[in-house]
Amino acid sequence: MSLKKPVGLIAGNLKLPILTAQKLRHEGSSIVVVGLKGETEPQIKELADFYLELPLGQLRPMADFFREHGAQKICMVGGVSRETVTSGYEPDEAAFSIMEKLDNFQTDAILRAVAEWLEEQGLYLVSVAEICPDLLVKPGLLTQTAPSPALLEDLRLAFKVAKELGRLDVGQTVVVSDKITVALEGADGTDATIRRGAALSRKPIAVAKVFKPKQDNRLDLPVIGLETIAVLVECRAAGLALDAKGVIMLDPKDCLDLANQNALAIVALEELPSIADGQR
Repeated sequence: MSLKKPVGLIAGNLKLPILTAQKLRHEGSSIVVVGLKGETEPQIKELADFYLELPLGQLRPMADFFREHGAQKICMVGGVSRETVTSGYEPDEAAFSIMEKLDNFQTDAILRAVAEWLEEQGLYLVSVAEICPDLLVKPGLLTQTAPSPALLEDLRLAFKVAKELGRLDVGQTVVVSDKITVALEGADGTDATIRRGAALSRKPIAVAKVFKPKQDNRLDLPVIGLETIAVLVECRAAGLALDAKGVIMLDPKDCLDLANQNALAIVALEELPSIADGQR
């Protein structure tokens, strides 16, 4: 599949939409961006050939804008804050129709329904991992500091529990300390989960962030950035396990430099057997 034709970006917050647009620009693609009101970084306007800003939930004008400018390939990229979800959501008739058909409002269910609706409009989703594969973490030790055997056990446990949490579409982050699971991610997000786990443990914590099992990689890939590494350092975390080829690391040099300066071990693990499989 060539990405030389116009590519549409549904741009959320933080830096990932900008990195994606820069990569597309470097490859010579025309870029059509729909930014989310209150979320999208202003810099992306300079990279876009065509730009429209809409409140979250305005599906019909978004689809019309992409079609108007010939963008059939669409990439959802960047996050959406809880504040926008709760106070900036302005659903149009199409969004209302989608939500009425859902039996739960979990993130994956909503995004899959939106993806299906877009495809009904003749628009087809591509993964940010397809556009920017170099942003995905590679398997192995990423830092100068390697985990001790005890820490590696905690990291592997956190990884397995996070996979089970992901199967329920609840969260992607788990905190373990001394073989005890002390925090599971909920609506509060990754950084708050890390802080909760650290507050509940007297020993250094091990954290895992994973790609949800059966998750569509076109939708909501997990992202780790410098802010989260700083929270890990602040909480005196001992280690971080990431899902190899399933988690994006923004500003990897800065992230790993900060980790190395603070003896934080970061490893990218490949898929481990589920807890249920291990008990059979």
